[in-house]
Amino acid sequence: MGLIYKTSAWNDALWAGHCKASRSAQITLGAGSQKQPQFHEFAHDMHADLYLRHEPQRHNQAPEWATSLLDQAHDLAEWQTLRARCERNGFAAGVCTEAMLQALVPLLPEAPKRQRGQHGTQNAQQESGQGEGERPSSDDASTVRRALRQALRQAQNAVEKAEASTAAMASAMGLHAGTGPGHAETMQDLDLVRQLWALLRDNPTMRHIAEMAGRLQRLGQAHKKCQVIPAVGRIKGITVGGDLDRILPAELAGLRSQNRLHRLSTLSKIIGKRAMQYEMQGEESETRGPIIVLLDESGSMQGEPEQWSKAVALALLTTATQQRRMWFVCGFTDRVQHEHHIEAGASTTGILLEALSMRAASGGTAFDPPLGRALEVLNTLAAFRKADVILITDGEGRLSKDVAEQVNQQRKEQGLHCYIVGIGHIPPRTLSPIADAIYAVSGHPERDSATVAPLIAQVA
Repeated sequence: MGLIYKTSAWNDALWAGHCKASRSAQITLGAGSQKQPQFHEFAHDMHADLYLRHEPQRHNQAPEWATSLLDQAHDLAEWQTLRARCERNGFAAGVCTEAMLQALVPLLPEAPKRQRGQHGTQNAQQESGQGEGERPSSDDASTVRRALRQALRQAQNAVEKAEASTAAMASAMGLHAGTGPGHAETMQDLDLVRQLWALLRDNPTMRHIAEMAGRLQRLGQAHKKCQVIPAVGRIKGITVGGDLDRILPAELAGLRSQNRLHRLSTLSKIIGKRAMQYEMQGEESETRGPIIVLLDESGSMQGEPEQWSKAVALALLTTATQQRRMWFVCGFTDRVQHEHHIEAGASTTGILLEALSMRAASGGTAFDPPLGRALEVLNTLAAFRKADVILITDGEGRLSKDVAEQVNQQRKEQGLHCYIVGIGHIPPRTLSPIADAIYAVSGHPERDSATVAPLIAQVA
């Protein structure tokens, strides 16, 4: 229950779940409670005001310091923008509430000692309505407004950072943190997304990988939209519809009629999709198969190359999860270091984090072990035939003639696609005989993202 509002049990559970996953939120609540024992209840009010579509019913009496802060925030345009972003989004509302509370703690007045000694009670404050020490520490309203604006900006930046960082990871895991169209919000999904954000917030490297993967995913989708060409086939028959490119000439002739009613009737048939048109039959490429990602984890991959390779892998695995395609990840040096296999539609949370947490190891690079393992998967698991194999490396390695011939045979007979991402100024020429395409990443973030985007679009 809130201090100002009669908050719902669902709202209180959402905020409690955020606090459980966020150590910084717990620290903020502790700091605020040192000044105002009822700061915990005020946090529920802030969360409810951001999350709910309509303002909840208020209690008859509430401390002036709390109502003053909240009412002044309501008067700011930034509040309305932030509220629109958090509405019915439990993850965003939690992040924004925490950021707002952190900025508001310095504005809290010191409660009288007798009230601080009765932590968790409301009687003394509610009886007086406004008591000693309940007013903000500064009587200058403009100072409070400036502080509130700053708090709102901090909250906006916090949620943008959190959503950008978790978007790629959450999509790869099939999680949704809001209630947009088709995105049912569940406490289980929210808990996983919060745990994910807690991990990323404390791990700058992993956060950087997630943000790069999100950028690659967006660029790949945009590139695919620009390149899509619908199938054009032969005429199969006659049907009804409103496609101007296929409407029969006899129908279109009505648009040139001298009779106004005839022209309007023709337009009505086209708009209503009741005009006679050709029925076409064409062939489009079928949905792509599973995704096999081979990650070079040799010693030279440490640093930026490792981050790039995992960002590309995460973007590809996001595609696999969204399209319910199976995927297989294999980390290698001069031998296979680890591998992870996920069935279509299965939970990916633990395995994905484990795969991306693997660090580059000492040792050289050899392409035979990972490609040989990929061939074993292709030949032993029927569902992996017609797979897309993506090998990501920063250097040359040994590729035997026998393995190259086996890969090319799979490409010819089973429809295997093999793509190479070379991290460095010189693409790996050793892999040219087996590659459908080679994408060279040279170290420039914007240029490299545009270079790899066609791969994401091709695999998707």
